[in-house]
Amino acid sequence: MRSARRAASAIGLALGALLLAGPAPHANDEKPLPALGAELGAFPEGPMKALADQACLHCHSADMVRQQRLTEKQWTAEVNKMAGWGAAVPEDRRAALVAYLVEHFGPGNDSFRPVEAAPAGK
Repeated sequence: MRSARRAASAIGLALGALLLAGPAPHANDEKPLPALGAELGAFPEGPMKALADQACLHCHSADMVRQQRLTEKQWTAEVNKMAGWGAAVPEDRRAALVAYLVEHFGPGNDSFRPVEAAPAGK
């Protein structure tokens, strides 16, 4: 029983020392990371932005979509799949939404940069 208390005490001391030491340095110290709650990317302006916002943002961040590099055939399948799962995309507007997605997030999409985040206050 005494050795279990000593082990627990040693663990507590080690954790306390880690807390007092402060945060570990970041590999990329020259660029501070935004605190949690940083705003994620948005869909680009265009005639289908409102529909993309309304249909996609209930379940995903825009960054989830923005990082894609899908072809027209792949976006068509994706939009139809999401509509089948409940995304509110009227069938008569799906082709226009697919065209918007291909234009901005097709195979040539190289503009996406993920948001880097750090714990709040770090």
